[in-house]
Amino acid sequence: MQLLFAAGGLLLNGCSNNHKDFVDNSLDWTQKMRGGIIATQRPPPPGANEPYPNVGLVPTTVPPMPSPEARALLTEQLIRDKNLTHRTEAANGTLTPDIPPPPSARLTSSKNSTAPALAEGQNGAVMDAATAPPQTEAKKTSAPQSKAPAAPQQEAELAMPEVTGKAQALPVADSDLPQIAEAPPAVPSVAGINVPSDALIPDEKTPDYDLADPTGTALHFMPGSDQLSAGQDSALIKLVGKTPQGPFYVRASGSSISLSASDQADAVQLGLLRAQRVASQLIALHVPANAIHIRAESFGSGAHVSTTP
Repeated sequence: MQLLFAAGGLLLNGCSNNHKDFVDNSLDWTQKMRGGIIATQRPPPPGANEPYPNVGLVPTTVPPMPSPEARALLTEQLIRDKNLTHRTEAANGTLTPDIPPPPSARLTSSKNSTAPALAEGQNGAVMDAATAPPQTEAKKTSAPQSKAPAAPQQEAELAMPEVTGKAQALPVADSDLPQIAEAPPAVPSVAGINVPSDALIPDEKTPDYDLADPTGTALHFMPGSDQLSAGQDSALIKLVGKTPQGPFYVRASGSSISLSASDQADAVQLGLLRAQRVASQLIALHVPANAIHIRAESFGSGAHVSTTP
């Protein structure tokens, strides 16, 4: 009889819910029979009442991406960093420190340990002494002595020091100042010690980097890429509107972070790619190609476009 009633309920439920299949109807009937929280209506999924998306609104244009040369340069830098990490790990050992287990774990895992276990509620002599309340000193005399109540101490007022005025600087004569020698001091000679042969050779001259701020319209690029940041087309359009035929001088840099030769070479290559990207943008604005001059540097950020060299 129970099976007949169950089959009849399923048939009636199937007639009332024609849009549900046999599995859905059986699940609904089981939930109603059990009752409780399982029989409540589940909330609709997010966006169930919203219309279907329009396929025609899908963007068809390709998003701006770095050039293949810039992606290849970034891949080469990542490979170089990975190889350096492998060589450093092979020479100096693993870079991940070997963290020892905590003392409690070492005591429990050690089989040869002879230290007695502490009783429950005890933390050791040092910790018990630190957490114990302070002990009062023993009284020397048994007779109680009455003491007069101490007068409350008044808090001292905090005040700023009095300002008397600016101290006058004492005049210093020019003869008291240390004099700067015109030439470096002579190499000291000590008996029995040979002076190095390169002591009198001047130091090697470092490259004279041009760290002055370049002039012209500044353009910003994405970090480590030759992709221009969004919202800079108006600056180029305004620049070309003043001088449609040029000339334009593009000075781009690769944002080098060190003085090593490899980093500066990568930065110059990235700066050249950035300058070429700016040149292509100017050519797209109908600027003659022979009127564009590009220059790449290692230090600096972004690019600058000006009408003067």
